Amino acid sequence: MRFQTFCNGIVLTGLLLLAGCGDEQTAKTSLFEHDHEVAEHWPDDFADAAVKLRQRLDVSTDETVDAKQAAAEIADIVSWVPEIAADTDLSEQDWIPLDNAAESLMANLRSSGNEFTDANRKQTVAFCELIEEAIAKLPAPIPSPQGASL
Repeated sequence: MRFQTFCNGIVLTGLLLLAGCGDEQTAKTSLFEHDHEVAEHWPDDFADAAVKLRQRLDVSTDETVDAKQAAAEIADIVSWVPEIAADTDLSEQDWIPLDNAAESLMANLRSSGNEFTDANRKQTVAFCELIEEAIAKLPAPIPSPQGASL
């Protein structure tokens, strides 16, 4: 009797494990696709980083919960810019000033507890301008000839 109970337990456990594996609607296409969530404020591209920073600067002028959220998102975006810029065709010579500016701004934001002092605000605006200058240095994509087939 004890052996039969043991076997039933093993079979039941196996069935539960198999049933648990079938819940997913679609198969993973990558081993890592569910490992990290992408933040809603992650920029779509390098140019979008400056746009998102400027939008959040406008919101961060108030003393509201939204302003505190905007300040936290600014800190996130600033920390992501070097990574986003590294994924472009920007030369290392043009990438290094962005990285240095991001580190400097992040240090100032951390030291102020992500509070937007006038100095932090001016530095963030200057950082946006540096991003926009770097974007202008990116090589233009080569247009494909019209009517050419691949």
